[in-house]
Amino acid sequence: MKKVFFILLSTLLMMNPVTASANSAQTYFRGISPTGAMITGEQSPLVVEQERLTFDLQEFPSEYYNDLEEYLAYTGKVTAEYTFHNPADYDVTVKLAFPFGQTPDYGYSYDPDTDQRVYTADGEKYDVVVDGVPIEKTVRHTLLSPGEDFELEKDLPRLMDGYAEDAFWKFDTPVTKYTYTIDGIDEEFDAARLGFQWSGDENKTKLMLVDQCGGEDTEEFVAVTRWVENGDTIELYVFGEPLEQELEWFSENGAEDTPFSYTLTLKETETMNFREFAMAKYSEDSGILPSDWYNAMVESLRNGEWNFGILWGFEYEGTDLSNALLRWYEYEITVPAGGTIVNTVTAPMYPSVDLDYKPPVYEYTYLLSPAKTWAKFGTLDMVINTPYYMTKSDNRFSFEKTETGYQAFFDGLPDGELEFTLSTEEKPKPPLWDRLQRVRLLETVVLFVLAAISVRKDNERQQKNREQ
Repeated sequence: MKKVFFILLSTLLMMNPVTASANSAQTYFRGISPTGAMITGEQSPLVVEQERLTFDLQEFPSEYYNDLEEYLAYTGKVTAEYTFHNPADYDVTVKLAFPFGQTPDYGYSYDPDTDQRVYTADGEKYDVVVDGVPIEKTVRHTLLSPGEDFELEKDLPRLMDGYAEDAFWKFDTPVTKYTYTIDGIDEEFDAARLGFQWSGDENKTKLMLVDQCGGEDTEEFVAVTRWVENGDTIELYVFGEPLEQELEWFSENGAEDTPFSYTLTLKETETMNFREFAMAKYSEDSGILPSDWYNAMVESLRNGEWNFGILWGFEYEGTDLSNALLRWYEYEITVPAGGTIVNTVTAPMYPSVDLDYKPPVYEYTYLLSPAKTWAKFGTLDMVINTPYYMTKSDNRFSFEKTETGYQAFFDGLPDGELEFTLSTEEKPKPPLWDRLQRVRLLETVVLFVLAAISVRKDNERQQKNREQ
């Protein structure tokens, strides 16, 4: 007897915000935040007798790579080794999903031969292994916008077989693309905006103005605008039922909201269906399944903020999803009745990079809490092989220094998440602004204490005067 379950082994990657210094040189680069194993869907009888996490961090990533070969030569990785036991009296087959993240800010994934982005490039470097033997895996992709946190309940359902079904976003949903050009703007207007109002039925028609920069959201209508200059090309997509009449455009001059003269010319009207629209930027050389790309496009539009049928805000990633795809390993294993196997998954490990510290600090995060979804979790061993200094970690983990790096051992799954930083020096100097913040905080505390003392003395004097 064989039963099939679906289990998630998750190395999720949460993106950190990118910041820049005053001279416009990027000083913070987002990395990834892996996690442990999770179960979802039907409960599986499999238990984790032991998990061993090994971080091999013998080098720090570069903030810039010249080519794909140089990028793929980076060796930072994390290996999760699971000892699975099947206590049931029947064989258990499970499909495993192991998300290993988007490419970091400093990633390079263009194939020089095709000049196409290869999303799976670094994901092909490592094998998924069962009892020492590599097994077949498929690299899958789902939507995960930069800055968006991974959520099991939200992201796992996005990993589906076949094409997504939606009441509005269907293969044959009509799409009309209007392409305009604008001229005749007075040169004195250096902050010119063009837009339109709309209050249609969003169940029938949806509009998307490319490069939207703002507008107005009211109970009666939505107005969207975009910056324009003479010679600009303006693209407007209409999904669903076509427009019954031409839009009435309006102009605004910067903060004054005063109109200006212009000439808007409709250059081209192109019709297509939604499937053609969704796949417009898809490349067969990308390493992405066509259905994964299509499904990510549906999710991108479905999750947009629509009001009166206009895409409001900046949720839409455009027809190119380059920076909004989470990558997964998908594979299948079978554990015999009463048997035990060892499953090893290795994935690239990219830290966030903070160049404001001297020397730079590299931040690593591994999310442990999702592993609590297993029916039973045994011991957890964590080993960090690195020549660098661990400059910060949570006291709960009590890492011990070893000849090859650091280690920690747990009987069961610890609470919270694993976070640590590495640097080439034991005590890197924090950025100047950080030191100034601490000085200002200290000054505030001192002033507060002095004020409290002064108030107390005044109260004591008033009390003595009343007693006299």
